[in-house]
Amino acid sequence: EGYRVLRTNMAFTDSGPGRGAFAVLSGGAGEGKSTTAFNLAYICAQQGEKVLLVDADLRRPVQHTILGVSNRFGLTNVLLRDVPVEETIKTTSVPNLHFLPSGRLPRTSLGVLDPKRISELVHSLKLKYDIIVFDTPPLVGISDSSVIAKEMDGVLLVVQYRKYPRDMIIRAKQMLDTLGVPQVGVVLNNINNIK
Repeated sequence: EGYRVLRTNMAFTDSGPGRGAFAVLSGGAGEGKSTTAFNLAYICAQQGEKVLLVDADLRRPVQHTILGVSNRFGLTNVLLRDVPVEETIKTTSVPNLHFLPSGRLPRTSLGVLDPKRISELVHSLKLKYDIIVFDTPPLVGISDSSVIAKEMDGVLLVVQYRKYPRDMIIRAKQMLDTLGVPQVGVVLNNINNIK
């Protein structure tokens, strides 16, 4: 039910009726952003929307293991202009849900996430899909997320309860504020043990 609420919140962004590209971010690693991104994409697809899940965590991709597909070609190949995006997008066993794997990170990853190429890619994908969900690397310490977030219609910040110091969460929020990206909400994970 929590993911359905998130989907509803997306409808209140500046982009209109919850359409467009959204990034799922976290301050640090292991806070549950990949699980959140997958479940959100799944819920949107279940509601009949044409959805693309993009694994943009190039250093630690996991979506291909969740979906049980190859990660040989994907986002990195598209951004390096090795292959057209249509050749890297995969259908899944979930109706309406398509998947763009991260692809293998080349030895020299410098410039793979070029802001202009990301902008062009996001723009072209928004013409083909109702919802695009980007699973990104952690915000703090890696510039990749900022490059991606800048092109989004909205972002979700995932925070795992008491995993990192409060200062890290504040820093992540400040980074999003600086980027000026609409923030759809915050997902608080692992709170079952609160006494």
